[in-house]
Amino acid sequence: MKLDKHSSVPLYAQLRELIIERIQNGEYAQGDRIPSEMQLCKELDLSRPTVRQAISELVSDGILEIHKGRGTYVATEPERLSIPHFNSLSFSFLNLNSYEDIELRPVTLVEPDNELDELFGFTGKHSGYWLAQWPIHYDNQIHGWCSSYIPVSIFPDLGQSISSGKRMVDIKSNKYAFLPNKGSVYIVARPARNKEAVMLEIPRRSYVLSVEGPLYARNGSVCEVVRTALKPELIQLEIN
Repeated sequence: MKLDKHSSVPLYAQLRELIIERIQNGEYAQGDRIPSEMQLCKELDLSRPTVRQAISELVSDGILEIHKGRGTYVATEPERLSIPHFNSLSFSFLNLNSYEDIELRPVTLVEPDNELDELFGFTGKHSGYWLAQWPIHYDNQIHGWCSSYIPVSIFPDLGQSISSGKRMVDIKSNKYAFLPNKGSVYIVARPARNKEAVMLEIPRRSYVLSVEGPLYARNGSVCEVVRTALKPELIQLEIN
């Protein structure tokens, strides 16, 4: 790619694309220091404000990083957390053998909700849902946020049982027919909801990888709905 000073595209925008092209073709590798502003000005016959604006936009986009006193570098890809054998039950609360190691937040009672009611197939009055939420952590960094909705009608004492420290195996005792056996979840990239952005410590409307959908019990009814938001740059799902 060459810069065209007669183009209607501003020179800073052309330079921005040129630097991206050099990164993509390996001329500037991850972690490499790119030429200084003055070097780029001399090489491409550009003014310093033009170069500075292009660099500034690439830094804002996370493509470049400025290391104070050292220069400007190509940003490195963060290490991804691999979630092995991903399936519809991967983020199921009822599928857990124990909740002691997941940093579970206090389980709360949620009022009936039209969207949830439709997923669960509820048409009349009912007691609402238990909401269980917990983070996905790796190297002291939040990679995702899990939310699980469970009907109070199936597990009437779930909240109280967990707050009292009752074991998961005892909570699920005699509930075999109401535990998730399969699911119908979908994966989609979408803007984060406000609460998700807060929990994931990301700007509002940032895109997340969403895993959502109903889970079905052995008796065929919907027993749980999962809504999980993942940071797409930090997660990889292994699907066999």
